[in-house]
Amino acid sequence: MKLALTVWGNRISPVFDSARTLMVVELRDGLVQSRRLEPCRLEPPFFRASWFTSLGVDELICGAITRQTAQGLESVGVHVIGFITGEVEEILEAYTNGRLAAPRFAMPGCGGRHRKQGRGGRGRQRRRSGTMMKGD
Repeated sequence: MKLALTVWGNRISPVFDSARTLMVVELRDGLVQSRRLEPCRLEPPFFRASWFTSLGVDELICGAITRQTAQGLESVGVHVIGFITGEVEEILEAYTNGRLAAPRFAMPGCGGRHRKQGRGGRGRQRRRSGTMMKGD
């Protein structure tokens, strides 16, 4: 499974649509097998979605992301976990240990209402209606 994180220095980039660097992490049985940095392509959402497909990315962890971009990525099979903030290594550890839904990783002002817990997070996911459902 491949996970991508937008990075800015050693933190999650605060805005996906202007992120300059993507860390692509290969995971197997919850363990990091490899990682590499890719320069982000600042292209329209449709082209960016196909780029993610070419990288083989299954899930994306990022900061703020526009609805249009998130929908474009989801339409090609990339599960988006948006509105996340923190140190990249701490986020990666929380993801692999199923703790990414912790409030401390929510961007300020978002209250977690836009975040989706990923498959690796083993958590719960909030629907727009406010009801809870079991995550993938």
